[in-house]
Amino acid sequence: MTDNGKWQRGLGEVTPYLTIGVQLAATMVIYIGIGWLIDRWQETTPLFLIIGSVVGMVAFFAQLLRVTKELTSKNEAKKRDREQAG
Repeated sequence: MTDNGKWQRGLGEVTPYLTIGVQLAATMVIYIGIGWLIDRWQETTPLFLIIGSVVGMVAFFAQLLRVTKELTSKNEAKKRDREQAG
C-alpha cells in the first residue's frame, strides 16, 4: 500500500474524533448566541446570556455523553469483528 493510501485510511479512521470538537463548540456557541440575541432584543443584558451559557453547558455535556457512548459502541463492534476474523 502506498503512503498516500495509508494516510487516507488513517484520516478516515480519525474523522469521527475530529468532528467531536466542532460539534461541541457549536453546541455552546448556539446557546450563548441565542442568549445574547435575546438580551439585545429585550435589553436585559446579561440575563439571557448567562441563561444561554448554562443551557449551553448542559447541552454540551449531554452531547459529549451521547458522542462518547456512540463512539464506544462503534469501537467495541470493530473489536468484536477483528476478534471474529482473526
